[in-house]
Amino acid sequence: MSRRATDHLQDVLGAIDAIAAYTRKGKKAFDRNPMQRDAVAARLIQIGQSVKDAQTEGLELLRLEPEIPWRNIAGMRDHLAHKYRLLDAAIVWSVVENELPKLRKAVRRMLKPPSK
Repeated sequence: MSRRATDHLQDVLGAIDAIAAYTRKGKKAFDRNPMQRDAVAARLIQIGQSVKDAQTEGLELLRLEPEIPWRNIAGMRDHLAHKYRLLDAAIVWSVVENELPKLRKAVRRMLKPPSK
């Protein structure tokens, strides 16, 4: 079954919500729990793949939301998937804390129906 670009954006939001749930106890809990770090990394991989898939389906993400580093999101997916042993928990936490809220807002704007 074919998926639309907006379906992939919904996947991004779902992954962001899951990460928020995984990390709700804060950085200290994240630092102490390797399973939590793995879960967050898996969801970041999902986000990166969903971004790639949305672009493959024709969504011009850079044109729609130029302030979001789309290439970096896809690149982080590749890094986490192929060089997982080099995972830097500090970078992952920084993404969770600083970048995902911006991404959530941007994706919500793109999913919002156009005003009439």
